[in-house]
Amino acid sequence: MHGGDGLKTQEIISLFKEKNFRATPQRVAVFDYVHEHRTHPDAAEIYEEVKKQYPAFSKTTVYNALSALAENGFIMPVTIDSLSVHYDGNTKMHGHFYCEKCKKIYDFEVQEQSELENFTVKQKAIYYRGICPCCKNT
Repeated sequence: MHGGDGLKTQEIISLFKEKNFRATPQRVAVFDYVHEHRTHPDAAEIYEEVKKQYPAFSKTTVYNALSALAENGFIMPVTIDSLSVHYDGNTKMHGHFYCEKCKKIYDFEVQEQSELENFTVKQKAIYYRGICPCCKNT
């Protein structure tokens, strides 16, 4: 259960154990899919794709796995469009650009911002919306 250049199942389990996060088969499968598919899939796409390999997984179980993975910092929820939450396997600080024409979400690098004094920051998000270069030229 892993993509060509991604993490092996044992590596994912070790990563989870480092943070005392229970490595259920559902969590491992969902994390593996999101980590391997950097297209910012939404929950419905993740469920449909994971179900192909694991038909016994229920929608609720997959959604619960996504929620637990996001809460524990293994994946990042991206709420850039109003239709659904997307998920990103890249949890390092970066921005997202949403193309209003093709509906794709693109990553871009940003400089790390300083911390807010006296605030506990749990998540940072930088979102841009507009038209991507590919759509702009059509």
